[in-house]
Amino acid sequence: MQTPTPAVPETNSRARSGFILLTFVLAAVIFLGLFAAFFGSTSPTGFGWYLFSYAMGLTMIVLPCTFPLAFVIVPLSLGKGPMKGLFMAVSFGAGVAITLSMYGVLAAVIGRTFINALGVEGEVLKNWLYFLAGTIAYLFALGELGLIKFRMPTYSGAAPKIIQEKGDYLKAFLLGLFLGNIGVGCPHPATPLIFLEIARSGNIFYGWSLFFVHAAARVLPLLLLVMLGILGVNGLTWLSAHREKVERGTGWLMVFVAAFILVLGLFTHDWWVNSGQHTLLESITGEESVLNVIGKRLGTGNAHSHGLETGTGLFDLPLEWGNWALVILWLVPIWWYYGNKLKVKSSK
Repeated sequence: MQTPTPAVPETNSRARSGFILLTFVLAAVIFLGLFAAFFGSTSPTGFGWYLFSYAMGLTMIVLPCTFPLAFVIVPLSLGKGPMKGLFMAVSFGAGVAITLSMYGVLAAVIGRTFINALGVEGEVLKNWLYFLAGTIAYLFALGELGLIKFRMPTYSGAAPKIIQEKGDYLKAFLLGLFLGNIGVGCPHPATPLIFLEIARSGNIFYGWSLFFVHAAARVLPLLLLVMLGILGVNGLTWLSAHREKVERGTGWLMVFVAAFILVLGLFTHDWWVNSGQHTLLESITGEESVLNVIGKRLGTGNAHSHGLETGTGLFDLPLEWGNWALVILWLVPIWWYYGNKLKVKSSK
């Protein structure tokens, strides 16, 4: 006679159903944010900066100096029971977000100092910021493709003893504070834009809140991995198996984006207007026509129009060199990468 399977307590069944529902809600919030990241506005204004900062924060999970946090937060939360594991993950995420948000405060202080106190023009600061951020991101991309030895710092060691001795929730929180710096230096195309917006404002609370939203968004994919792990779905297995492809794809994407940011800073927005790409995008989107209609309704007149800009970029470089620089920065890594592959094949 077969022994009947014990019935699952109704309270446990309801708790699991609620946990599954919460997981789907979090996944939906992340999906909508990623959709906004790839198809939303790249010229945010007002409250749109918070949405932009949130969406860009979600995409940070693919960077190699942020992704290792998954190997900290997931093992930390498993085997503790669903709710305790989740709250430990939230405690860890809160620590990360608080540490990262301090960089928003720092950006506001720097912006207030250089733009307001020292009289540095925002446009000049923006160009230098784009140039430096683009350069670091470009080197990072070449490192990801194995073309040069350039790696941003990651963390793989143990936490300090003073953290390990604390209780579970406090330990998770302090560990998040300790590791919150990891990944802040990872070059991401949106990071200089967010920092520049904060610097322009010079508002400490705005800087803190805007980057806190960005930092919280970095944590949400990690929380989703924790919740999936609690439900028995080990998302780290797939990510670990495909990590090399993810890093390579990130590297190639960063090559094209970082090169554009570098050139935009080096040759300024005037090059972007003269390059023909700006005008092409305006004609595709119908920007001027739409804005003229809105301007007429609001009584503000017609939208701005662009002519041929004059001037020079940083280091007095001619604007017409910008297109050549962009093409070279795009093509050299391709030639370099596949040239190395052909050498490896010929040597076998």
